[in-house]
Amino acid sequence: MTPAEIVIIADGATPVCCPEAPDLKTQIRYLAQGLMLAYGEQLTVEFVDLGGRPDHPLVRRARAEGRKFPLLLLNGEVKFEGGIPLLALKNLLERNGILPRT
Repeated sequence: MTPAEIVIIADGATPVCCPEAPDLKTQIRYLAQGLMLAYGEQLTVEFVDLGGRPDHPLVRRARAEGRKFPLLLLNGEVKFEGGIPLLALKNLLERNGILPRT
């Protein structure tokens, strides 16, 4: 089975809601780790930092399309823009046949 590909594009330096919360880059790293633990080899997760990789083709395309960040792509298709709702992400994965490991 070919793993599904999740790409998250965001500015890792974006301020977060409160001083106690980890920065956005850390939050995305935690999300990626959780997804890998839950779904294993069924998917891959890549984080593309707007600040660190401004010339990345996906960053250029998203900016040209006027997208809002953070942006989540599943197999190259934009699924969430301006935020990543976790329950909706879980449902999206399930609709695509990607189920948590037991």
